[in-house]
Amino acid sequence: MNNSKFSMKDVMKVKELGALLPLILLVVVASVINPAFMGSNNLFDILKTTSYTTILAVPLTMLMSSGRMDMSIAAATALGGIIVAMAETNGVPLPFAILLGILAGALIGVCNAILVDYFKLPGFIATLAVSNIVDGISAVVTNNNPIPGISGAFKAIAQTRLAGQVTITVVYALILAAAGFVVMNRMKIGRMILAVGGNAEAANLAGIDVKKIHTGLFILVGVFGALSGVLYCSRFSSAQLTAGAGTSLTIMSSVIIGGTAMRGGSGTIIGSVLGCMLFAVITNALVVMGISTNWQNVVYGLILVAALLIDYFRQKSARRA
Repeated sequence: MNNSKFSMKDVMKVKELGALLPLILLVVVASVINPAFMGSNNLFDILKTTSYTTILAVPLTMLMSSGRMDMSIAAATALGGIIVAMAETNGVPLPFAILLGILAGALIGVCNAILVDYFKLPGFIATLAVSNIVDGISAVVTNNNPIPGISGAFKAIAQTRLAGQVTITVVYALILAAAGFVVMNRMKIGRMILAVGGNAEAANLAGIDVKKIHTGLFILVGVFGALSGVLYCSRFSSAQLTAGAGTSLTIMSSVIIGGTAMRGGSGTIIGSVLGCMLFAVITNALVVMGISTNWQNVVYGLILVAALLIDYFRQKSARRA
């Protein structure tokens, strides 16, 4: 009879626990302090918030699994919504307006890929520089003013509700998360992404075009950043510079705490979704428990530190195995 011992090493192997355990703990605490937390309206609100971050977290999970990061997500979100709103309010049919926004997001991804993979600039600094440039362009184009007057069809993209309560963005997020899971766990491209993140040089020698993989993933993140901007614009009935503001670090923290290795080679879509839900629950719980939202950045910062420590110990455990 084999006696199996449960050790910390076994815990670290379950990548999603970094998000799942604090999520469960926080839900229990918030429910005890204020039973209204478990009300249907509140839970649907959490799902709605999670859906917006999940749409960004899924492509970022793939990118980070390949060993790259992107700090320009929020900038792509703002610019995407602005371009689509400007185009649509000036008579461009909505499908073509959305296409223009997608192209803008793709261009941001291409710029990031060129700087990081072709000029070998540090990913964090390069994508942060692109973010600043894009933010500046958005400010100049809008003169720091929101763009109202979008059509009813545009508003319906994110404001449509199913069964009276579930916003359609939750459906979008579920479909994207399912697709991301299949890509990363059931398809050859997913194995290639992890191989590139694990050891880019070895992957290149094995015949994998590392630059092509990274470029495609940077473009994917840019495209979904822009699409997220479309959803924010639809949700608030106007395009705003603040759409997606501050989300880059939050999304990255969600992905890391969910189990994706910051240096690449390991990633989990399910963990990233749980990480997004954790941040949504934190924001919601502060309100429900009557705690000042001024503490939100403090809590987010602490979770980011926790995410980095979890990633450090996870990588250390993997090296010892």
